[in-house]
Amino acid sequence: MVNVTITPEAEQAFQALSEDKRADFVRISAGQACGCGRIGYQMHWETDRSPADEELLAQGLTLLVDEESRPLLDGSIIDYKKEAMSEGFFISNPNAPAGCGCGGH
Repeated sequence: MVNVTITPEAEQAFQALSEDKRADFVRISAGQACGCGRIGYQMHWETDRSPADEELLAQGLTLLVDEESRPLLDGSIIDYKKEAMSEGFFISNPNAPAGCGCGGH
């Protein structure tokens, strides 16, 4: 089972999304963003679920995590931030390798 922490700010944002659902599920996925090992995270609306998906519940929404993303998401924190130049969900994992040595980002 994947261990994910959802902050109170993210819980509130999920609550707002649950009131205006665009699909049945929200898929959270993780994968290597480049060859240096940096992990990239994505969230998007999803209409289909696979039997291998793990379900997490968040304020009226069902979050899906596929089998390949589970180890990369385990220990992650899902937060929601509203700042002057950006707003949205942010996923971080203190267990993931820090930084990027490739110089590409």
